[in-house]
Amino acid sequence: MSDDEELRRLHDGLATATYYDFLGVRPGCDYVAVRDAFHARAQRYHPDRFVFSSGTVDRTQAYEIYKRMTEAYQVLCDPELRAAYDEARVKGQVRLSEVARARRNTPDERQVANTFARIYLRAARAKLARGDVRGAWIDVRLGLGLEQAPPLLAVLDEIRQHPQAQAQIGGRP
Repeated sequence: MSDDEELRRLHDGLATATYYDFLGVRPGCDYVAVRDAFHARAQRYHPDRFVFSSGTVDRTQAYEIYKRMTEAYQVLCDPELRAAYDEARVKGQVRLSEVARARRNTPDERQVANTFARIYLRAARAKLARGDVRGAWIDVRLGLGLEQAPPLLAVLDEIRQHPQAQAQIGGRP
């Protein structure tokens, strides 16, 4: 299928295609598959490639498709948004509502530039709140492996001071 044909198919499906359809991935795939699919399609279907196109797809249509692919990528890479989307999809919705997508980052989360480090920060805080010190420690270490952000370091300090820290993580830093 040519780029024009694929873009036409995607544009015709704006109202009916799921995020999974837009990225060409299966439900249940991991974030690496989502990321790789998005980057491959972003290069192939970026609107700037169609500025001087003589095909049937114009730049406006390509932009609409690219925008939806970006929305799909943002939702499917965030575990919380992806879970909400999968629930909405079961109810027949093909898109997550704008309100649901507009989850705001906390001031601490805004200090973390790396998206995945931010996800690990959220997960570590949630696990620490329910007493899973070891799980929180693992998540915060993964986040720190991506970015040495002050909020991640603060959560690591909270973990170290937790009454169960010695029992659950031992003498680990």
